[in-house]
Amino acid sequence: MRRNNILDMQTIYLKKFGKVLVSRPAGLESFNAIRPTLNLNEAIHIDFEGVLTVTPSWFDEFLTNLAEHATGEVVLLPTKNASVLAALPVLADNREDKVSEIIRKFLKKKN
Repeated sequence: MRRNNILDMQTIYLKKFGKVLVSRPAGLESFNAIRPTLNLNEAIHIDFEGVLTVTPSWFDEFLTNLAEHATGEVVLLPTKNASVLAALPVLADNREDKVSEIIRKFLKKKN
């Protein structure tokens, strides 16, 4: 994780967890690994660069836990990764929670 003091935000580079992100247990393990390093009161940006594929189950576990613990804004950074773009609408469907808000905000900016 690199710190950008100018924008007072934190960025989680998902590639640090691997290029292929699959399974709920792995998503939870990734969240638990990064959680102690985060200031959950500040904005957190999620960067998908370098990730080849992410499954909805991995990202659901990771993002749901992050959204539940973070009091600062969680922002998904722009990406052209087809796997990510396919997984996000699946996660936002039929939900009315902080995760769906984060994803809908991302999808709205993308269009």
